Amino acid sequence: MTAVPMAAPRRDGWTSMRLTEVKTQRAFEAISSQITERIRRGELRAGDRLPNERELADAFAVSRHAVREALRSMESVGLLHLRKGATGGAFVSGGRPEAVAEAMRGMFYVGGISLAELTEARLEIETAVLRLVCGRLDEAGLALLEDNVAAAERATEAGDNAAKVTLNIRFHELLATLTGNTVLVVMMKALLDILREFAQRAGPVTQMDVIASRRRLLRHLRAGRQDSAVAELVRCLRAVHRHYLGALKGRGAAAPGMPGR
Repeated sequence: MTAVPMAAPRRDGWTSMRLTEVKTQRAFEAISSQITERIRRGELRAGDRLPNERELADAFAVSRHAVREALRSMESVGLLHLRKGATGGAFVSGGRPEAVAEAMRGMFYVGGISLAELTEARLEIETAVLRLVCGRLDEAGLALLEDNVAAAERATEAGDNAAKVTLNIRFHELLATLTGNTVLVVMMKALLDILREFAQRAGPVTQMDVIASRRRLLRHLRAGRQDSAVAELVRCLRAVHRHYLGALKGRGAAAPGMPGR
């Protein structure tokens, strides 16, 4: 491979640097790798614009098709954002958390992740989330949680299971958000994205009053009783998990990513 220099205005986020001509069978992977490395090193930052397709193709000594494929693959994992129009182009993204959920969901569908593993991971992660929230929760955050529970109660009374599922998922997303930890938020949303399907297919939880459990949890949070809050959450999550399994088994349905029974 031959190294070729390429210069572009600094305002485009593409400073003078040496790129390597790509002569491999999967050219787009080599292109993605080189651009990703520039991002990792901080040579390209969020908002920076890459040169156009023709300039990139010349720099890498590949076809414009290979460049387009590379840019699209990087957009799919959240590294780039592609815009159309006169002011469009390829821009370094600030990240796309949804990519984590998409990758995890794909693994689940093909059997790479089991429901038992999802449940175990959720219990561990959400326990950590709740312990952090106990030490960081303020009145504004508590009000958000209380409003969510009140809305879920109204949905339950109205028999609106779809709204109830959405609000219940949102409750757990709120807990993660209230930690102020982006990693925990991304991980929780990825797990909940998959578990949402079970909640929708399984129907309402009948063996326990989820709303009452939520209210007990909020009382523990308000009083700063961390261990009691965690115990209440774990009890509720385990009951919900049993409900998912029982409902799916009773209907003879296979869970996504699991063989039928």
